Amino acid sequence: MATTKENIPLKGRLVTNPERLEHANGPKIRFRFVEEDYKRENGQLVRDENGYPVVSNIAFHDAVVWHEPLAERIASTLRSGDAFVATGDLRFSTYEDKDGNTRPSHEFALRAIGADLASGRVVIDRAPKAATAAAEQQLAPEQTRHLAR
Repeated sequence: MATTKENIPLKGRLVTNPERLEHANGPKIRFRFVEEDYKRENGQLVRDENGYPVVSNIAFHDAVVWHEPLAERIASTLRSGDAFVATGDLRFSTYEDKDGNTRPSHEFALRAIGADLASGRVVIDRAPKAATAAAEQQLAPEQTRHLAR
């Protein structure tokens, strides 16, 4: 029986490239990621001799995305090694291994994901502003000023 914890915040780094899979419920994207906890003392990060934060715990997880537009954006944007922040539902279940043993399993069903700006520079590809300019021309002048703020 599967159980779920909803809207869990995540911060991690992909360890596999997103893979598109076909499933009975439709297409999905799946990838594996690592979540690292950093050692702290008195609320401050502990750093090694080179200035890097000391990792106190590492956990690997599987992530799945069912929402087609989000899945496509992830597949075309993120790669192994990329850091991200996300929210998702943590789903617990069991499966039977090749020897017939029942094993516990979990995965994150992602609802939203973005690049972790703390890990490096990110470039955002924005849509052309022509549609915005056309919409502003249809508004009264007082409405246009309000949009510009």
